[in-house]
This record gives sequence, C-alpha cells and structure tokens, in this order.
Amino acid sequence: MSEQSAFNQSQVAQEAYVEPSGVLDQLNLPPGAIRFIRNNKRTLQFIAAIVVTAIVVVSLYSSYRKKRLESAASSLSISMEAEGDAKVTALEHVVSEFSGTPSALWATVELGHIAMKEKDYKKAEANYLLVRDQVSEKNPIYGLLTFGIAQAREAGQSYEEATSAYDELKKIEGYKDEGYLGMARVLEAQGQNKKALAVYEEYLGSFLGEEQNPGATRIIKEKIVRLSVQE
Repeated sequence: MSEQSAFNQSQVAQEAYVEPSGVLDQLNLPPGAIRFIRNNKRTLQFIAAIVVTAIVVVSLYSSYRKKRLESAASSLSISMEAEGDAKVTALEHVVSEFSGTPSALWATVELGHIAMKEKDYKKAEANYLLVRDQVSEKNPIYGLLTFGIAQAREAGQSYEEATSAYDELKKIEGYKDEGYLGMARVLEAQGQNKKALAVYEEYLGSFLGEEQNPGATRIIKEKIVRLSVQE
C-alpha cells in the first residue's frame, strides 16, 4: 500500500511539472515571429554581431576623431606662438599631420598671410584658394578668403584675375564695398578709366534704398568727377 502511495506521489509530481518557457515565449511575441526567429537563429546572430561590431567601430572612431581634433587645436595654438621660420615649419606640420581638420585649414590660411607679408603673392593666393575650395560659400570665411585672393592677385599685378576676384567679392554679403572699390582700383591701375568709371557709377547706384555713408558717398562722387574729366 505504501509503495502504491509513493508511486502515485511521483506520478503527480511528473504531471505537475511544466517545462520553463523560453525567452521568446516570455516576450509575448506572435507565434509566427517566434517561429521565424527560431528558424533563422544563426542568420540573426550573424546580423547582430555585425551591428555590435559597427557600433564599437563607430564609437572608437568618434573617440579617435575627438582626440585628433584636440591634438590639432593644441598644435595650432603652439604654432601661432612661434616666430619666423619656426612658425612656418610648425604651421606646415599642422597642415600635413592633421589634414582634414579645421586646425589644418586655419594653419593654411596663416601660411597665406605670412606669404603675403613676404610678398610671395602666388604662394599666398595658392594657400587661400586651397582653403576656399574646401569651404561652403555660406561659410563666413569664404568672403574673407576671396578678399585675400583678390588682394594677392592685385599685389602680384595679375590684374585680370584680380578684377574677376573683386567682381565675385562684391556679390558676397558684407564685402560689397571692398569688391566695388577693389575692382575699380585695379581697372584704374590698368588705365581702363572708362570701365573704372562705370564700376564707380554702379557702386553709387547700389546705395539706393540703403542707409548711406556720407563720407563714402562723397569719395565715390569725387572719383566719378575725376574720371569723367579725364575721359
């Protein structure tokens, strides 16, 4: 009788035992989704591994990029403190070592300024052009670089190219005055007074509807009168 009782207890325990549910079952996913995941487990594991690897790579690259930008900025700061040939060498190091960073662009611009001071106008123009080609026209530095290019060409007596640069400059917001005056000045230097006069007249006409600078207006009118007399 006791053996029968023990047997019954074992049987009841076996019948009462329920196999633990899988993780997928606990997520309350639709049966179709569960079957799909189980049938494609290896593929999904492979995809998951790729995703995780991509996340890690992006994270590491972001960290590397941040450190590189910080190093570039530090090197640029140190370079700007140097003088003479040492400054040029340091700036060139920033350009070559940290290519593609804002610091490298600023170092190139500074090399252009140095070249201008040393009257190496072709080199100055080349540096300004190199940077301008890498920035958007909406970038505030675009106009400044165009102005630098125009000045370098004018100083180097590349008058036709300078006229073209000043013509472009006068269309950039904030540089209208420099553009018109520079363009007219270059034309005068070439003896093209009639064209210079036309530029001054166009410049004066552009003041309509704007708050006028009495001093600038007077100077332009004087130039117009002077050139008109010479014609």
